[in-house]
Amino acid sequence: MFKVLIADDNFEDRDLLKMEVQQALQTEQTDIKFYEAASINKTMELLVDNTFDLLTLDIEFDRLNEGIDALPEIFEKYPTLNIIIISGRLNKNEITNQLFRFTKDNVLKSKRWVRHFDVLDKKDNKKDALQRAYAFAFKQKEAAGKVRDMFILAESLLEKNDVDKCIEVYKKIQDVAPGELESQENIKLLDGTVSREQVIKYMRSGDNIVASLLLGHYIEKQLKTFTRRQIGRAHATLSESLKELTGRNRISPINKELFSKLIRMRNKAIHKPLAISDDIIDTVFNDLKLLQSKY
Repeated sequence: MFKVLIADDNFEDRDLLKMEVQQALQTEQTDIKFYEAASINKTMELLVDNTFDLLTLDIEFDRLNEGIDALPEIFEKYPTLNIIIISGRLNKNEITNQLFRFTKDNVLKSKRWVRHFDVLDKKDNKKDALQRAYAFAFKQKEAAGKVRDMFILAESLLEKNDVDKCIEVYKKIQDVAPGELESQENIKLLDGTVSREQVIKYMRSGDNIVASLLLGHYIEKQLKTFTRRQIGRAHATLSESLKELTGRNRISPINKELFSKLIRMRNKAIHKPLAISDDIIDTVFNDLKLLQSKY
């Protein structure tokens, strides 16, 4: 049985969503059980008493963004709940910007696999998103415990800076859940194989946060690699690395300027992802190329 909670204060929109879910999953031959909530309070009550495979959450109830305001608590209490945000007024980037404060830690930090998360307009064709959510829920039931444990292990290894073993664990995740996207992305990130084209692809598909965080973590990895080649080790923070490079005269004035600039770009990508543009991405990769050419 596939249990879906539809949270929307408009009964016509709830009926429409039920129809869209049924049409999207008709080939799956699954038994769908719908629950409905016309308020955020009712939504929270139902979440306490039931385990759902999918929550579709309208961002507006009695007031604008009431659904979004409830999400931090939902994210915290129900870490494996698959969620599709439905909006009739704000575009995806605007909503993503508002969600960033509590979703950024789930992106590229070994936690995003735990749930399917999407943002859609009420007018969007929801078939693909609903089918992905269904497939994701099915995969959760098959291997969620094992995969989550492996992600936790990978994260602990990364915190210890044991990158090689961390990559091994991500590759084992691929064996358990073939095609799993988050471990694929993290392998590319840790291997240092992130490309400009990959970052641009995420941006143009609307996944600005993924693109920006991928870029930010890639910059950090490259600057730490530069530091290790110069002094044999890298500090936890890039500013400390630059301080030691400067103090030991292991970086030229030109490279120091590039290093400082790239730190600023890294911080912008991590903390202000919607400020990242195609031009900034080009600048980052050009500056990294210049820095790497002057080892």
